[in-house]
Amino acid sequence: MNNFNNLIHSNALLDSTSLGFKYSWCNNRWGSKRMLQKLDRMLVNQGWQEGNAGWGSKILTRRHSDHSPIVGWNTRIPKPYNILYRFRKAWISHESLKAVVEAS
Repeated sequence: MNNFNNLIHSNALLDSTSLGFKYSWCNNRWGSKRMLQKLDRMLVNQGWQEGNAGWGSKILTRRHSDHSPIVGWNTRIPKPYNILYRFRKAWISHESLKAVVEAS
């Protein structure tokens, strides 16, 4: 466990989980014997956070395990501004147009 903690600290990793349930693990018991912990995390570094400003993650509902899945996504995917879209009428009459469209 110390090696894992050293890895986290030496690489300046941060927990990115911010939405969903507070705990990611349950011992599947009820009442006074029930234990809930945040064992599972999504770790990122500062460079990742700066390069992915719209990054988010969420702890989802447990289904088939005592651990909850964590999903991550980026809400701000930059659109390339230097790529031009061009359509040429000649493409319509090209003999392989239909095959290319069906394959895509």
